[in-house]
Amino acid sequence: MTTELIAMLGGSASGFIFKLIGQLVANQQNTVDAMLKKQAAADESHQKAATRGGEWVRRVIVCTVLFAVVIAPFILAHSPEGVTVGQESKGFFGLFGGVKYQTLNGYLILPEIRQTVLAIVGFYFGSSTIK
Repeated sequence: MTTELIAMLGGSASGFIFKLIGQLVANQQNTVDAMLKKQAAADESHQKAATRGGEWVRRVIVCTVLFAVVIAPFILAHSPEGVTVGQESKGFFGLFGGVKYQTLNGYLILPEIRQTVLAIVGFYFGSSTIK
């Protein structure tokens, strides 16, 4: 190899490396600027959300559901009102069937309410483990 060829290859390689490093630094700077803009937008959104009162809405929902599951059964268990439940009866050899109705005193807790309570409890226990 001649010295001119080595100089040309060395110059092109060093030019490529320096251009690549410069491009990587510029990309990193653009990424940092984009992340700073994104963080500023997130901070502004958080400030706006904090002033809307979403925390109080969540507290009211939690208190309402807990009232429906914990307090209301004790209050309504002593009331004369009840829930009427129908049960199908087979009768004599399945020929003479019908529906028998029975009134149950107390308070009906639907599966949806129980699932909501489980979600609330899971959320609060899950968020408390992070602190």
